[in-house]
Amino acid sequence: ASDVYKRQGISRVVTFTLASISLFISLLVAILTPERTIFWFVLVGFHGIAATFCPAIILTLFWKDFSERGAIAAMISGFFGVLVFKFIMPRIEGIGIYFDKIAELAPAMLIGFLSGYLVSRLFPNKPTTKWY
Repeated sequence: ASDVYKRQGISRVVTFTLASISLFISLLVAILTPERTIFWFVLVGFHGIAATFCPAIILTLFWKDFSERGAIAAMISGFFGVLVFKFIMPRIEGIGIYFDKIAELAPAMLIGFLSGYLVSRLFPNKPTTKWY
């Protein structure tokens, strides 16, 4: 029973620490970039969540050869795709203006789908034996 209480204490400390760090980061961002609104943060956050999980979920549901490594690749590339298309691509001279005008969700999800497909083709799941 004491092991359970110890884990609960650690969990509470970790939760409080992460909440404090999140509060500090949000206050810092609010002070440093006052032109950003809450809606902007929510929109970028939901784009990040959608681009991270939607390609993996959709490919899992509709493609039987989707592999575990493909799912990991889709999630990682979708997440980083949002960051790239939101913060890096708009700053590139010549083409940046086009990426500044579109939302980052569509290209990031496309990158997630493509990387999930390619990695699943390169690293398929090993066949399992069925016991029935």
